[in-house]
Amino acid sequence: MKLAMIGFGQAGGKILDKFLEYDRRTGSEIVRAAVAVNSAKADLMGLENIPEENRVLIGQARVKGHGVGADNELGAEIAEEDIDEVQGAIDSIPVHEVDAFLVIAGLGGGTGSGGAPVLSKHLKRIYTEPVYGLGVLPSQDEGGIYTLNAARSFQTFVREVDNLMVFDNDAWRQTGESMEGGYDEINDEIVKALRWWRLHGRLRRRRGRNRGEGSALAVHRRRRRERHGRGQHDEPHHVAGPEGRTRAADPPV
Repeated sequence: MKLAMIGFGQAGGKILDKFLEYDRRTGSEIVRAAVAVNSAKADLMGLENIPEENRVLIGQARVKGHGVGADNELGAEIAEEDIDEVQGAIDSIPVHEVDAFLVIAGLGGGTGSGGAPVLSKHLKRIYTEPVYGLGVLPSQDEGGIYTLNAARSFQTFVREVDNLMVFDNDAWRQTGESMEGGYDEINDEIVKALRWWRLHGRLRRRRGRNRGEGSALAVHRRRRRERHGRGQHDEPHHVAGPEGRTRAADPPV
């Protein structure tokens, strides 16, 4: 499966950047095209593997390249206002060569959690290819506003995609590990998990669903033996929940 990936916001851009690095290092050829979208200029400049022409700065008239902070309502508004600029970058994607779109975002911040559902709705309106979402839940350490943002974003995001995969930060960070160090490793694990999904054909449109009726998939993996001293399991497992809801999978035994 060839994917056109769009990283929305800081977390989405970093994960997409990691996907490209992994793709080039392993020759896995998951990513056919990549676009990063952000309201913070510094975040876009910090990306290493995404071509500059595929980095889209939105909201310049309102936030002047400084980002929206944790205001995901503002993130949604500027995504709506500047959707044509995002579409301009997407127009360079050879859509006839891709099997699906994947929109990646952190669900706790402002730009990604607000803008990713807006973009997903736009893509489904224009293209016939399925649109998938990858949402990353914030850590409890990040505070209540991020948890609230994630709850709001999830409810909207899951309605606008064909499948939404959710990755839990707290399930991965080691006790005492710094947030920055933990997130670097988490980004690696997200890439590996999606590669497993792609290899096993899990990314596909659900037959019999009407457009606009997304489903949620909770992606988890038990931490490695060297972290907990327990059994090792290399395959992520998931639960497909009722519409708009998701639950954690029971750990393998």
